[in-house]
Amino acid sequence: MIGAGNGDRPPAKAGCWIAGEGNFSASSGTEEVRLRVQQLSLREQMERNHFLLVRLNAASARLIHSLDGGDVFDAIAETIANLIGSEEIAVFDYSAAKQNFSLAWSWGVEADALQPFLCGAGMFGRAVEQGTSQFKERQPKALLLPFEKKLTACVVLKSSREIVGVIALFGLLPQKNGLEWADYELLKFLETYAAVAIQFQRLQARQVAP
Repeated sequence: MIGAGNGDRPPAKAGCWIAGEGNFSASSGTEEVRLRVQQLSLREQMERNHFLLVRLNAASARLIHSLDGGDVFDAIAETIANLIGSEEIAVFDYSAAKQNFSLAWSWGVEADALQPFLCGAGMFGRAVEQGTSQFKERQPKALLLPFEKKLTACVVLKSSREIVGVIALFGLLPQKNGLEWADYELLKFLETYAAVAIQFQRLQARQVAP
């Protein structure tokens, strides 16, 4: 019987695919997958940023609390230990006028191991010369000095763009394989605000000194 709604096209047999049919649903499925991947990517970005902001807020709160408690160096050590994962830390002062380093404070590192860093060679020297923090994993092995084997990072402390010191991070905790994205962002925060907190504490000490 002709004229059943198929025009001149014979009726399709069960299980047969007709050219042109199903293309819309296939492209629609591909678009749905693409949008889903995009959503997951954006969600991951938001979660990463939230995670970082929580850490930055905790670090900031601890530094602010230390201004009244007079324990800025302890605050820096706690921040690095709890949020980054290192319990081997030293803070060095740097004098631009004299071009030399002096040890201000240390925790978890033998004094003898810190002595070679006072000469300002290796990563310390590059940090001052380039004005940027230095990280062992980003250094050519040929440039690493023997006493820098356990050094993970030297973080420049900046006040009004002037380098006034360096935070040295040595060994990481066993469960820590290396520095991560959020660690680098937190160390950038310490570059400025740890320097500010240290200077505040020293000015406060001068005011109360007899």
